[in-house]
Amino acid sequence: MPPTAGNRARGNRFRRWLSATRGDSRAGVACRASHHWLRACCFALFSWTVAGYAPALAGQLDYGAGLALAHDSDITRGSIIPSCVNPPCAEWTETLFGAIAYAERTVDFTARLLAQVERRTFLRNTYQDNTLYFANGAAVWTIAPQQLSWAVEDVATQSLLSLAAPDTPANRVNTNALSTGPEFTFRVNPTNMPAIGARYARYDIQGPGDNQRYMGYARWLYRLSEPENLSLNYEVWRVGFTPPALYPNFLRREQFLRYERLSPPNSLIVEGGTTHIQRYGGEETNGRLARVTALRTLTSESALRLVLSDQISDSATDLLRSVTSATSTAVSGTPVAIATAAPLTGSTLTTGDVYRSQNGELTYVAQSGRTGYTLQGYARRVDYTTLDQDYHETGGRLTLTWIQSGAVRIYANADYVKRTIPSLDERDTNRTSTLGVTYRLTPSLFVSAEGGRIERESNVPLQSFLDRRVLLLLGYSTGPLYALSRR
Repeated sequence: MPPTAGNRARGNRFRRWLSATRGDSRAGVACRASHHWLRACCFALFSWTVAGYAPALAGQLDYGAGLALAHDSDITRGSIIPSCVNPPCAEWTETLFGAIAYAERTVDFTARLLAQVERRTFLRNTYQDNTLYFANGAAVWTIAPQQLSWAVEDVATQSLLSLAAPDTPANRVNTNALSTGPEFTFRVNPTNMPAIGARYARYDIQGPGDNQRYMGYARWLYRLSEPENLSLNYEVWRVGFTPPALYPNFLRREQFLRYERLSPPNSLIVEGGTTHIQRYGGEETNGRLARVTALRTLTSESALRLVLSDQISDSATDLLRSVTSATSTAVSGTPVAIATAAPLTGSTLTTGDVYRSQNGELTYVAQSGRTGYTLQGYARRVDYTTLDQDYHETGGRLTLTWIQSGAVRIYANADYVKRTIPSLDERDTNRTSTLGVTYRLTPSLFVSAEGGRIERESNVPLQSFLDRRVLLLLGYSTGPLYALSRR
């Protein structure tokens, strides 16, 4: 069948999305890869609008921009650096940011994207001025219904270099995780649907540790009933590090059984199997794979989400798990959507090392009229195979929102993290609290003011600190898809 104009348009949109996520193939320039990704996305979306193709888009495009001024009473948070030899050192930070958000859902193309870039200027020159990139996007193009599809996922963020050091600009780097590839489904009969697929993935770090991944997988899915599926899965990953490599290349194999019951808005996914990692020229690591994800709607105004896992993982794999699902049917702003989009999996360390991760997370969301709150708690244990930074971590978060009127919104949040690093005999307790108010001047223009404190108590000398923070912000947003993403 010859392609229709609509199919050509959707194919072009997907090819633009895919080319935008490819990044730079050269080593050690993750920030450049993220920059290309964001610039290409912005250019493609801008081109569609200017060229008059916006009416052909089946989705919604929003964008925003803003200017923020923040004052920290201890910007280095106890760290001694050349520009701050007698901490605490106060600092004013000016941040200029812009963002785009896009969502589309049609029969053969589904996509979600949130991308933001920030330019930070430290007025007292405590740190060098820098540019930060954040993105979370996924797309699925159904080329042939129930036969052939193509998926792409990308997450750009900042990750910690060291858990033992305070969370400061010097202890964070830009990282980007990308995964893309096709899936072929063979429909034997209405109850048996085997599938094979491939993925190309890469993990880019602003520094050493970049790696590329080639993956192939096979799955046999058996439909138990309309909402229930049972599948047998086999996945093989070949991971190669870009020189100079700190870790050996390795081959990763996983075989597991998966049960899923998807009856929106409720869902249950249970996976169990084994993971084998063979390092080239090194030893083999074996471990269990056990994952449970449950989402339950308690009432029309509340939802509960439980995540349990015991698995062999790495930073790139965990980062991609945080990507927004392109095929989610949850309505934005509902308890189900909030519970699904607010993972609290603990600290993310920038490393190419493989580790065993044991994690448990519980999220409760309640929305009632003008008020709402989210309560989360988690516990995590990470044991690295090479890196000597194994840690145990527990934490929680409370988020409150009160819409006082159509123009005024008051918000507050509190975070608590307790971390132990046995190899360093280090025990840290981190507390963060924020109280703020947003006043909407017009439907698109708003101002925000917030105050907060970031505190750390540590048994290591000179590692404790107290940072009091005040922030003023002027923002602009064209629609609800982009609800100011402050980092």
